This record gives sequence, C-alpha cells and structure tokens, in this order.
Amino acid sequence: MDLKSRLLDWMRGGHGDFAAMALEVFEYQFEQNISYRRYCESLEKTPQKIASWYDIPALPTDIFKLPGVALRCFPESEVIGYFLTSGTTSEIKGKHEYCDLELYAASVLGAWHLLGLPEMQRPYFFSQCAAEAPHSSLVRMFEILCGRAVPSGGLWFIDPKGNFHLENFHPETPAAILGTSIALVKACDEMEPRQLPEGSWIFETGGSKGLKKSFTPTEVRARLSAHFGVPESRILNEYGMTELFSQFYKWGNAETHQGPPWVGIRIMDVHSGAPAKTGEVGYLEIIDLANLDTVAAIRTQDLAIAVGEREFILLGRDPAAVARGCSRGVADASLP
Repeated sequence: MDLKSRLLDWMRGGHGDFAAMALEVFEYQFEQNISYRRYCESLEKTPQKIASWYDIPALPTDIFKLPGVALRCFPESEVIGYFLTSGTTSEIKGKHEYCDLELYAASVLGAWHLLGLPEMQRPYFFSQCAAEAPHSSLVRMFEILCGRAVPSGGLWFIDPKGNFHLENFHPETPAAILGTSIALVKACDEMEPRQLPEGSWIFETGGSKGLKKSFTPTEVRARLSAHFGVPESRILNEYGMTELFSQFYKWGNAETHQGPPWVGIRIMDVHSGAPAKTGEVGYLEIIDLANLDTVAAIRTQDLAIAVGEREFILLGRDPAAVARGCSRGVADASLP
C-alpha cells in the first residue's frame, strides 16, 4: 500500500504511526517538491540528516505568497484547483494548490469523528456559498461536513459583496450555526437577539481583527452566546489555515485546541528559533500529514504554548504580523 493510501486508511478509521510516517512524508516531499527541497538544503536539512519528525524544516506561511514558487509534489498539469488566503484587494494572497481533495476530506471527517464533535444538524452558514467562494478552504470544509454540496439558496446568508440576507434564518429545530467570528459578530448587529432551540451549537473561527472594534476570543464567545441563546459550552472554535489540510478544535469550555493523530505541533522560541522550553510561549509550527502533496511542516505567525504533541493553548498572532485569515474576506467586503 502506497503512502497516500496508508494515510487515507488511517484517517478513515485505521491505524498509523505519526513519528514514522512523518519521516516518510518528509522524504517524499524532499524528493518531489523542488522548491521545498531547495529550502531544506539551504538549512542543511536532508532526509539523511533528519532522525525525528521534530527536526523536519517548517516552511513559513509567507512563502506560499511568493509568485512563481510551486509548492507542490505534482506537475502543474495535474492542478485541479487551489485555495487562497484571505486579504485585502492589494495584498498578495497565499496559494495552496491541489490535485485532489481526498486527504482534505478524509482529514476533516476523520478529525471530527475522533474528537467527538457535535453532529451536523440543520446547518446555517454565515458565509458565502461555494459557487461564490470557490477558493475558500473554509467553505469547502463546510460542504464536506454536511456530506453534500449545499445549494446556494436559503442556508447561506452572505452574498459576494459581504451583505447579509437573514430573512430565511428561522431555526425551529436544533441547528448548527457556522461562520467566521467576524461574520457572526456582524450578524449580531444585523438582527435581533433570539433563543435558538435547545441542542443548537455554534462553529466560529478566525478571530475578530478587521472589525471596527476588535474583540477578544472570550468576548466573541460571550456575545454569540448571549445573542443566539446558546450556552458557551456549545460553542466550537476552529483553528485552521489555508496552508493546512487539517484543523484543530476547542470545544466548549476547554482551554486547548486539539488536532487529530496525523498532526504534530512544536513551539519555537521567538528570538532564537530553537525549540521553546516546556510551558514557554513561542511560534506555533504544525506538521500536517494530510498535506502530503504540498508541504507538511508549516511555521505559523501565531503564538502558543504546547500542551502535548498535537494540543496547544493559542495566545493569538504575533503583534508584528499582518492581520490575515478566513475572517478577513467578510471584513474586507463589508466594512467601509
């Protein structure tokens, strides 16, 4: 069984050894991804010199923005689509190309099951639909979670210009409310508070930077809970990136974000770039084996504290980093 088939089997309920498979993925990407290989060679990191997944070089997310740099293990002729990071019209966006979405779908569904996240009841998307946002990894994720391509009418409440259309939002049975933090907070300004049916829950992601007034994650949760009548214990925060095919989740009152067993994390000292000591704050790096066809090891601009090999306390973005993320698309389209 080839490497991709073994990864898919693992994500679909089989078994896998992260440490061993991470080294296999690194060797494969070193051989097939020319841009990544050159980056690793500049650091004098090759498969022959790497003894642990912890030593695999992580690629900074900004490299996905460089024009003419192909971060893929397959030829251009096999590209069938790509995801783009959000940003302003003038901002260069990161681009994550793919030749298929098998691993993406398997990772999304596998993680949801393994982490015991809530069932997808009748969904309401405070988002654009896939036809209007074909390069949004978040919108594609929403469709995967629903198990089907969801029609644009009725369940999607934001148009291409970022305007809300809430006339059809009348949940009478337990509902799943999904959207970026910015979209959901803005929705609170667009409609009267309401008490959703018992058993409803909220999925929010992306932070609130980009609004006229920024809110802390705690303030976002409190506002959504009060406005929709959903206990904070039934609010799910997702941590994901366009550059990754796997996600991390913080459910209810948990302190940490957790990922599935085919991801690993490490925290790097902000000043030295060396591994941070236990309990210390540093840059979050993620090794995502679902990124088999591109680059598995990614260095984010987020600060965190490690709690385990795939669990962390998220502290937020480095203040020196430019605001970005899936929430930005809504903010840029709808704010003056």
